[in-house]
Amino acid sequence: MMGFTKQDVEFLEEHVENTLKDGCKYCSFRYIMFSTHVTKEPDGTKVFFLDVECPDCNAKYKDIMAMRNDND
Repeated sequence: MMGFTKQDVEFLEEHVENTLKDGCKYCSFRYIMFSTHVTKEPDGTKVFFLDVECPDCNAKYKDIMAMRNDND
């Protein structure tokens, strides 16, 4: 099981807030649909990313927010 640290949760909160302020990276439409994801690679690296869909310009994209390794 992947453990989340306080820093992980704070990072996600901040990035989601920024995403909501900025909107779609292609057309800036603010009412986007998105989901947040975190994967953990075999070496311990956590990859934080968003899947985003914009109903205004029909863009669909993956936005990698950060990569962190708990072992560093």
